[in-house]
Amino acid sequence: PVCSDVPEAKLVRVSLTRNDDKPLGFRLQHNSSGVLVRGILPETIASAWNDQNPSLQVLSGDRVVEVNGIEVDPSWKCWCSILTELRKDTVNMAITRGRTDDLLQLVFPRDEVLDHLLPTNFFDSMTTHTECDATECCICLDDLGSDAVVQLPCKHAFHRTCAETWLTQCPT
Repeated sequence: PVCSDVPEAKLVRVSLTRNDDKPLGFRLQHNSSGVLVRGILPETIASAWNDQNPSLQVLSGDRVVEVNGIEVDPSWKCWCSILTELRKDTVNMAITRGRTDDLLQLVFPRDEVLDHLLPTNFFDSMTTHTECDATECCICLDDLGSDAVVQLPCKHAFHRTCAETWLTQCPT
């Protein structure tokens, strides 16, 4: 679905609770003006909320203005905080209806396989494989070898691609 051109002041309050193995299901985009909804994945907690609230559906182009009490701004620090909040069991969001300007800011990659919720340089500050003693990836259990490897703050080592998939697509 695509947003309608309604006044920005109209807030939609969304309250979601994880109660099964379904992902949250928001495709979000962080940019210089804040956080926009790129879409809602099917068969997710967000799509179920939309089905139950047809007059309040969250739509592509809508702007996220608050997540679990955190007011959204375009800063990197805020984006990282929002990502943490989106992984919690209960997520309360305030969303304003998108405007035409918001739709023009959305980026839709052609060959997108993963929904890259993680910032591009998220792993850059993480410890690399050469600095830890792990021999196998804690997700796929394959040998870490010479592949791109990161050690997260939990001290477990992962193939970079395994960690990215896990952190962006699996409920945590």
